[in-house]
Amino acid sequence: MKRFPYMKKVSMVLFVLLILPAVSVQADDFARLRKDSARISTITADFVQKKSMKILSKPLVSEGKFYYAAPDSIRWEYSRPLKSVVISGKGSTKRYIASGGKMVEDKTGGAQAMQIVLGDVAGWMNGRFDANPAFTAAIREGTDMLITLKPKGKSMTGMIEKIEITVFRKDASVKSVRIVESATAETRIDFLNVVINKSIDPSVFQVVQ
Repeated sequence: MKRFPYMKKVSMVLFVLLILPAVSVQADDFARLRKDSARISTITADFVQKKSMKILSKPLVSEGKFYYAAPDSIRWEYSRPLKSVVISGKGSTKRYIASGGKMVEDKTGGAQAMQIVLGDVAGWMNGRFDANPAFTAAIREGTDMLITLKPKGKSMTGMIEKIEITVFRKDASVKSVRIVESATAETRIDFLNVVINKSIDPSVFQVVQ
């Protein structure tokens, strides 16, 4: 009987030794990804967004253009089916919608909610996938890299089950984002025609017409 406490300690040591290499590998993977992403100064891409829900006979599809300039400037522009633009950077986010043949700023408060989301997106674009303390992050290696973010605690229960981000191995840019809200609802965004480190006129992040 006197040996049981000793054996328990040995088991705990073995357990720690077994999990430490895995934790270290994940940390190294994220560090390498941040280093690779640091080479990205700008991104321009088309995107297709599909919203799937059980109550829908087919996904809701939106299309548009995405612009990013390090460290945190983003222009997310929807062209179909409805035109709208969100511009974010330097701690400020504004949303514009088409009305009366012109783009007008949305004052309903939606931009403030978008600011949190686009802050995370900017972080993903420069490799900080594990920066948000509200999520646990894990990497799975393959032809491309898959980062899975899962909410900690229950604060997001019913809103987000997990986020899956696929990253091109060749240049560390984001290929797709899949947001699983529940077993019957998800949103997927695919980035197409991605162009990296091509100069973007600063007005793209300032002017909406």
